[in-house]
Amino acid sequence: MSSELSSVLKSKDLTMLQGVLDAAGYCSASSVAHPERYNVAAKLLIERFRHGMTSADDLSRELERHFGTVISAVSPPSFERTRAAIQGRPLQ
Repeated sequence: MSSELSSVLKSKDLTMLQGVLDAAGYCSASSVAHPERYNVAAKLLIERFRHGMTSADDLSRELERHFGTVISAVSPPSFERTRAAIQGRPLQ
């Protein structure tokens, strides 16, 4: 067991980090097509935040630097058709 204390993120910090992820298209609810991207992006932001990068703009640029441009927050049509079928809704 490590004697090093881990930093605790406050609610306002988590809200800001979630906002950065959402703005970049990494919304957990809409990232069903690529959940691994959301997890990796979230881990990157938390790591950078713990090392002192606390500006939302800086964190957004860091996401873009590592992963490229904003990903689409829209689910692919194939996912939406599958969701509709499972829920018993008419296919559109």
